[in-house]
Amino acid sequence: MLTNLFLKFCAVILVILLNSGCQSLTSQTKITNSKYFHLDPEKEINSSDPMIRFEQLHFLHGAVTDKEKKQRAGHYYVFWWTDPSHRPVTIRFEYRQKKTGSKIYYREVNTLNPRTKNKTRFKVTGKEYQSKGKVTAWRVLIVRENQIIASDQSYLW
Repeated sequence: MLTNLFLKFCAVILVILLNSGCQSLTSQTKITNSKYFHLDPEKEINSSDPMIRFEQLHFLHGAVTDKEKKQRAGHYYVFWWTDPSHRPVTIRFEYRQKKTGSKIYYREVNTLNPRTKNKTRFKVTGKEYQSKGKVTAWRVLIVRENQIIASDQSYLW
């Protein structure tokens, strides 16, 4: 009788632990879209689509000298995400670069009062891009209270 009661107690505790560990699966926070652009100012983009050329011109706008253009070379990322709860979150962008192998770098943005629809931008440019090379893989995480509630990643992550 005591063993049966103990087994029921263990089963209840297991169910509670499993449900508390799966909160991220039921979150309504989602990354709805991700956009990536690699800017190489030395390459001339020849495309019949004017929007592709526009992006290069957009990121180079205001850069006059070759040095300024070189500083803007790199990777630009935009992530669109939704969060109906409007509670504080941290958006964490993790990435690896060509010349550093499997070392993971990261950048974070804390959002104290997110709207229902949000957009977060990250860039890897300047001296970091020039010294460590191209981004080879990336992952973006939305974290609330030390729990990952949404994520997206590149194919090579």
